[in-house]
Amino acid sequence: MLNHQVIKRVERALRFSTLEGMAYGAVSGTGEHFTAAYAVALGASNTQLGFLTSLPGLLGAIAQSTSAHLVHLLGGRKRVVLIFAALSGAMWLPILSVGLIFGANAPVWLIAFVGLYTIFSALVVPAWGAIMVEIVPNRVRGRYFGLRSRWSTLANMAAFLVAGGLLFLLRGHGVTGFALVFGLAFGFRMLSVAFLTTLLESKHQATDEERVSLRAFISQLPTSNLGRVFLYLFSVSFVVNLAGPFFVPYMLRQLEMDYLTFTLLEVMSIVASTWAVTHWGIAADRAGNRRMLLLTGVLISLVPLLWLLSKNLVYLGFVQFYSGLAWAGFNLVSTNFVYDATDPRNRTSYLAYYSAGGGLASSLGALTGGVLIGHVPRLSESALLSMFLLSGILRLAMAVVFLPHIREVRRVKSVSPSELFHIMLGGRPIHRPASHGRVHHHLHGHAET
Repeated sequence: MLNHQVIKRVERALRFSTLEGMAYGAVSGTGEHFTAAYAVALGASNTQLGFLTSLPGLLGAIAQSTSAHLVHLLGGRKRVVLIFAALSGAMWLPILSVGLIFGANAPVWLIAFVGLYTIFSALVVPAWGAIMVEIVPNRVRGRYFGLRSRWSTLANMAAFLVAGGLLFLLRGHGVTGFALVFGLAFGFRMLSVAFLTTLLESKHQATDEERVSLRAFISQLPTSNLGRVFLYLFSVSFVVNLAGPFFVPYMLRQLEMDYLTFTLLEVMSIVASTWAVTHWGIAADRAGNRRMLLLTGVLISLVPLLWLLSKNLVYLGFVQFYSGLAWAGFNLVSTNFVYDATDPRNRTSYLAYYSAGGGLASSLGALTGGVLIGHVPRLSESALLSMFLLSGILRLAMAVVFLPHIREVRRVKSVSPSELFHIMLGGRPIHRPASHGRVHHHLHGHAET
């Protein structure tokens, strides 16, 4: 049984981590969601939009490969988190300024500053993940991260609605609306940094961490279960981003949506994610991350294909809802699978390579998509729709190639499809005591009412 004082400290850390997730969700809702729309408003070309999506991610991926080294250099994971989270927040100030200062060159400067923002943000992820996975008990990991994601997504949605409303109201004032919403992103990131100061880092010393060389990591990719998971996730990142940069210009330019309509469609995805993510976490705790990865890997493959069927806004709202539901599950269970499959002694290295590889694959996918879009046959007179079709087919192909060869890494109970469906609709797991308390009460081994 855990010491009572330790339990209290862990519970406090988890509460503050949830609040930090909400603050960072608001950063995404006011900032990250609107960088592509900002670029469109600045007159960026499709090529520049491709670079905006791909180049920052590529730089972030390269930077993340140094994450474990930075932990040693700076003397701790928490220190890495705080320094680079603060630097990433500071980058919203030059980002909001480019449209007011740089004129015709604004898109180029936007790419540069978003690149720096992405680098600093990327360096936070492995160290933060290594800290959190040691705090959250295995038996409630899916449930806790699902709950944290739900609150983060709610904050994201609220911030996104406010930001979208401001842009709609200030649509006749140039880029003033974007400067305002990015100013909000700066404020929310500073609030996030304040909550990050409460992170509970273990006695684990930076010098105790066993670093994994890049060569050793690459050699494990085709031979180990974890390596096959990485290969699948990297492949998905690549094929998703073949089309990823083109959804915003498709909505704003080809479908000629105003910012309010664009915002409402995005909110449909956020609403679905908010509703579904906790249920995905409970289902994964019950049935295992592998089974959920099989299911969600197929579900996300259908998302771009659904965009081909109609331009009706009501229909696209349902597509966005489905997309949010599918991606909420995929993102949660894929990350938790990696957490479960990595050894604590070298987890920071593996999380760094995981994040770096995903970022590199995403960037290469976006760059490849930027090249292909000028050469693919047009579908319904749109090269963008052709890229959506290609991305959907390749997502299904990656699922068929990789997922059958991935094994579960922890002991889980047999769960029937009907019980999984019951859980996903909000029901409690069958044959288990009902839990009415907060997630962190499970640290005591029981649930309080």
